Amino acid sequence: MFVLIVEMVLKYGMDNDVLAWWSPVHGLIFMVFAVATANLGFKVGWSVGRMLLTLLLACIPFVAFVEERRVVREVSPLIS
Repeated sequence: MFVLIVEMVLKYGMDNDVLAWWSPVHGLIFMVFAVATANLGFKVGWSVGRMLLTLLLACIPFVAFVEERRVVREVSPLIS
């Protein structure tokens, strides 16, 4: 996320496309995260709504860290 913010500042604030390659990579990483979230959700029996909520919360800066912590506490006993 930090690299994406730096890229946006460079691109729109300073008209510099040095990090233009990062946006597609960031998108690909998020798609992998979405697949991993769905995989986990199906394994632990989440509803589709719960999976979508997790993905939505991942889009809000810093809320993703809170959600990750909640998911770890919820899922750890089921996986161990």
